[in-house]
Amino acid sequence: MADSNRTPEQIASEINFIKEQSGKMLLRNAIEIGQRLTEAKEVVPHGEWLKWLTESVSYSRSTASRLMKIFREYGPELSSVDGEEGSNGAPVQHLNYTQGLILFGIPIEEREQFIEDNDVGNMSKRELQQIINGLQESENQVKQKEEKAEEAEDKVMTSSVELIPVERKVIKPKIVPIAPPAENANADSQRYDAQYAMHRDNMLKAYEELLKTLVALNRVDLVKKEANREEALKITTNMAETLKKYPPEIKTNLHIKKIEESY
Repeated sequence: MADSNRTPEQIASEINFIKEQSGKMLLRNAIEIGQRLTEAKEVVPHGEWLKWLTESVSYSRSTASRLMKIFREYGPELSSVDGEEGSNGAPVQHLNYTQGLILFGIPIEEREQFIEDNDVGNMSKRELQQIINGLQESENQVKQKEEKAEEAEDKVMTSSVELIPVERKVIKPKIVPIAPPAENANADSQRYDAQYAMHRDNMLKAYEELLKTLVALNRVDLVKKEANREEALKITTNMAETLKKYPPEIKTNLHIKKIEESY
């Protein structure tokens, strides 16, 4: 017969304590199972992993993956705690199984500090989930702002470079009444002008893509970006110098020969 002096609050407190201890034990058991699953995956023949899980331990692939992840992320910390005598150990030892799963939402390098700062061990599942959801929402907002800032930077940097406007037209040969052009002269002119237009458009398109590449490289490697920019500047400068007068005049010694013939 139950002790009539015990209040419902006392009974609830004991039940919750047992639940808490069961949850912690469940996390430790999950780590032990995850460790053995990791070991088994190394020795099970290739292509037979799913079959082995189903027939040998009645696990799905997703369940096994979750247990192995629990071992990878919590096992080393709990193992080090178990080996330390007289130490309070890492905060992770105060977690239960459900809390451990929810904390996957925190990067592993930030998790221990998060547990210490927020007293996660005494939080309910709902409280912990709400905090992590709020953090993830804030991170997403920051990421969106950074992406928008990068897009704005790209627009500013690409729009700051004005391409020289190109007038597209077909050059028509002048007809000289005294010496009319050959029958195929106009066709050749149009053919070469079309080739020029094609190469010009390809050059402009390549130039625009080069600018976009420099903008992207500017965000990840300033040294390489600057080296590539200087190289591109040299190339375009040489091209501009060459085009100032092109094709170049062909120099001959015809004038010298004429002078010699006059003597």
